[in-house]
Amino acid sequence: MANGYGGECGHQASKTESRHDDGGSGNTADRTKHSSGLTAEQFMLGFAPVPDAEIIPDDGAVYSGRKRARIIRLNLREYWQRFLDNICDALLFEYERGTVFLLLAVASGAGAVHYFSLKSEPYWIELFAPASLFGWLQFLLRDTLIRRVSLVLILAFMTGMLAAKWETQLYATQMLGSSVSTTLTARIVSLEQEAEDNGKAGRWRIVADVLATEKPHLRYAPQRLRLSARDLPAQAETGSVLKGAVRLRPHGGPVRSEQYDFAFHGYFRGIGGNGFYLGVPKLVDGEFAGDAVSKSWTASVEALTGQLRAMIGGRIMQALSGEEGAVAAALISGQRAGISETTNEALRIAGLAHILSISGLHLALAAAIVMVSLRGIAGLFPSLALYYPVKKIAALISLFSSGFYLALSGADVAAQRSFIMLAVMLCAVIFDRRALTLRNLAIAALFSILVTPHEILGPSFQMSYSATGALIAGFAWWKLRKRQSNEQATRQTTLGGKLRIWLGGIAATSLLAGTASGLFAAFHFNNMAPLGMLGNALALPVISVLIMPFAVLSLLVMPLGLEWLPLQVMGKGIELVKWIAHFVAGLSPDLIPGLLPVPVLLLWTAAMLSAMIFTSHLRLVSLFFLMIGGIVLSMNTLPDIIISEDARLVAVRQNNSLYVNRARPAAFTVDNWRKAYRIHEVKTPDNSSATGSEGFVCEDGLCSFDLQNGQVLAYAENRPAADIACTIGDIIILAYAGNLSCPDRKAGNITGTVTQNAPAIITRQQLALRGVAEIYLEPDSRRYTDTAQSLFPAMLQSATIKAQVHQTGLAYLPEQAQVVFAVGEPQRPWHSYRLWSRAARNLEDPK
Repeated sequence: MANGYGGECGHQASKTESRHDDGGSGNTADRTKHSSGLTAEQFMLGFAPVPDAEIIPDDGAVYSGRKRARIIRLNLREYWQRFLDNICDALLFEYERGTVFLLLAVASGAGAVHYFSLKSEPYWIELFAPASLFGWLQFLLRDTLIRRVSLVLILAFMTGMLAAKWETQLYATQMLGSSVSTTLTARIVSLEQEAEDNGKAGRWRIVADVLATEKPHLRYAPQRLRLSARDLPAQAETGSVLKGAVRLRPHGGPVRSEQYDFAFHGYFRGIGGNGFYLGVPKLVDGEFAGDAVSKSWTASVEALTGQLRAMIGGRIMQALSGEEGAVAAALISGQRAGISETTNEALRIAGLAHILSISGLHLALAAAIVMVSLRGIAGLFPSLALYYPVKKIAALISLFSSGFYLALSGADVAAQRSFIMLAVMLCAVIFDRRALTLRNLAIAALFSILVTPHEILGPSFQMSYSATGALIAGFAWWKLRKRQSNEQATRQTTLGGKLRIWLGGIAATSLLAGTASGLFAAFHFNNMAPLGMLGNALALPVISVLIMPFAVLSLLVMPLGLEWLPLQVMGKGIELVKWIAHFVAGLSPDLIPGLLPVPVLLLWTAAMLSAMIFTSHLRLVSLFFLMIGGIVLSMNTLPDIIISEDARLVAVRQNNSLYVNRARPAAFTVDNWRKAYRIHEVKTPDNSSATGSEGFVCEDGLCSFDLQNGQVLAYAENRPAADIACTIGDIIILAYAGNLSCPDRKAGNITGTVTQNAPAIITRQQLALRGVAEIYLEPDSRRYTDTAQSLFPAMLQSATIKAQVHQTGLAYLPEQAQVVFAVGEPQRPWHSYRLWSRAARNLEDPK
């Protein structure tokens, strides 16, 4: 046994016997066994003992007759014993190499995810009690390795939950409950202008701290808002105080279940609502009497940083006009609003959207440029390089320069997390440790989870850590493979050999990072970059050679007014990257992955983590998670009807089309639904009352839709329309305030199932409280996937007709239908604002 185990194993296996297995070839295998029938390692790990009656005797006796079955059973037991031996060896190997520390980050992250997924807010005692219990058990139950490791991981899980609970209590963001118009006085925190639209100046994006509200005065005004404006006073800048009429709106929830929740992320960013100025606001001169916030040192630093960013962005735009200047400003100062939607879309399709967000790539390149430059300069002075630790000094200066770059970029959450990873790795260099290891990545992940646990649910956290982990694990596997195969590293002297290694490294990097992050891109954004490897292989050399080095150089010489020349070189690089993005986007197929259920995401994430963390045969468990995830995905079903949370938009998924009830539906919502359900065609309603019309038939606030199963979906915007909807509808949507019932028909239970003879009634009030509603029709059809329906249409149609055996009046009613809400009961702090909206209180919106 390795050091650290021999004493323990010797203590546990005080009664041992030697067992020899002679296969006839002269080879023997010795395995020390405990008196219980287990090996010493298995006994230490906590495996169940083998009954004496089931241990195969050593004399090789052969049984006959009724005992033959027992012989087979004992042989199977022997194979099982060998399997346990292999598992035991693998577990001990992983323990010795420090895998448990890597699992601490996974366990704490799982605890944070579990906390945020709870339906109701837990009390502190509900978290502290089990944490204290497992803490005591950790000291009491230390006899086996498995118990110790299991208890440590459980404690890490509880720590993640406690950190998430602490962060939730720490923010306590005041959220706007309902839409309102008021006169707002606010101090600008950040300021960006969008790209020009058809020659018109773009809108301004503003994040502002609320100082006062009047006409009417808001008793529970949010502390911070995200606003937009058509125009602003010329002197407006970060730290200025604006006053003007605004229309404020609460955060929206997820556009479908298990999707990005705008209210959740707004809560943890301290932003309580959205809005826009009704006209041009006025600049408040002098010190505002109620502006106590701006007197704090943090606000002063924030204002100075914002003004510095605006100044640098202005200097960049003066030296480099057009969209190249906007991209340069995004890469240097984090101001991304000036980039056109066309360029953003091309970069996304080509797999290059990550270059616009200041994250690990930019910080690492900037730090590497500073560090290599400093070491190169020090190399010119032999005495300096001989007597001083130049490498450590360069790493320390790179750390401070990266911190300055972080502040200059606006310190976005993704940039903060990337800085943590970079800081851990640079500190490893300073203390003579390896920088690129999974252990350092786990330290950075633990720090991020304990400080900002909510970020683990965001796409940025998931994509950045998965990509970094895949790169580190892939490089470690490649090094191990070369060492095990006794390959000698030969120096490539030819230009072609160096070029092949360079291109191969870029391709492998793009493949690993793209595959790891593509899973989360498919879940959050319903899209993939099938040619992302090609886009990154072509663009990353340009970014590394022409863009980031000259971006750093332009910052260094900007105080001297010499930034024009390096920015011109940077602009040529940006122009080339844009060309690459449009070229790759033109070649890329229109690949829509569709809806990825949360269970599949969790299983495939577990597969990815297993492949990254384990280096023994335990890595094969990733194949199990991958296979189970594929099976779950193949069994996934899609909703037949989906209703937006404001009750204005209804969509029906039928005949490979998405039918909507409005001629001009909300583009963002419909596009999200279309991609999730892999539908290319969206059909608007027929504004006639003709029978047999395909899709929604709408007239005077009433819409109806004939579903394939014979039911009628009815939508009413007022009470007169509701009277008709209650008569003809089997699934009824009442999108108004007031009497929300069908007196002549008993409604089904909208929170669970809808039984026969009872229409499903979904009201505007319920949607305001619980979010988007998804309706699944009869369970017989829900068992069949789209693939099965395309392969066996006749058989499934017959099965569906047999299920529709009950007929009442106008339509066949299913045995049951199920309604799923995206939010559910608003019992979490980031959803409690829903209780105070006018729709949730069944009140009409003000005219």
